[in-house]
Amino acid sequence: MSQIKQSNFIEEPKMVDVPAGPFLMGTSPEQVDWLAQRDDSAKKWQEKGYFNREQPQHSVSLKGFYISKYPVTVEQYRMFIESGGYLEKRYWTDAGWSWRESEARIKPEYWDDAQWTGTADLPVVGVSWYEAVAYCRWLSRETGRLYRLPTEAEWEKAARGTDGRLYPWGDEFVASLCNTRVSGHNRTVPVLNYFSEADSPFGCADMAGNASEWTMSEFRPYPYSAKDGRDQEEGELLRVIRGGSWYKPTLRARTVARGMNDPFFSDADVGFRCVVG
Repeated sequence: MSQIKQSNFIEEPKMVDVPAGPFLMGTSPEQVDWLAQRDDSAKKWQEKGYFNREQPQHSVSLKGFYISKYPVTVEQYRMFIESGGYLEKRYWTDAGWSWRESEARIKPEYWDDAQWTGTADLPVVGVSWYEAVAYCRWLSRETGRLYRLPTEAEWEKAARGTDGRLYPWGDEFVASLCNTRVSGHNRTVPVLNYFSEADSPFGCADMAGNASEWTMSEFRPYPYSAKDGRDQEEGELLRVIRGGSWYKPTLRARTVARGMNDPFFSDADVGFRCVVG
């Protein structure tokens, strides 16, 4: 795919190219056993069946796409707010607009708290799935390129590459390469905080920890199928959240870990990134 040219007027996310082709999605029984032998928390997950939502591991083939190298930042999201994005129905899903009106929502949760927005290159948090979709629609109109949330499969391929690794950098958890509960930051850090060793095989940063990320996909059992309607924009069902966060344990930072919540949910550890393609 050819490189995307940036707009002169809007600060668009920096994009990286994820080529077409298959990848391994989900967690294998061997990986679960390997984790359980090394980590007491993983052993408890195994005993309680928590890994089941990541199984069976299966091959998924995707078209090529671009995904933002970093999560959407405070400064990038600020443009959406200041341009009146919360007041334009055309940017919102039907359910999202009804929710926005009922809540009188005009900015993300925690937006006025400098801890979460005081630095321009912090990942934006406190955004619901509805707000993330609205931002992507606004950015599409402003730039003429079709931005959207990544599907769950696109997110995972961008995070782990094609070799089935458990973390963006490999199979071993490395605390110094990401911002999780064990890091001790107890908050988000700027998206440029970690060196390239922490990046995924395709060059995506911050895909383990810092801010969890909304995906387009509804939470449904595996195997993943793009043909079953789980990636539609309309609806009020649970949506998948990926990537762990500063608040989450290390197991949630794995490339395969699946969280989920209602599309109106927002918290200080949930953000998003965008896809074109």
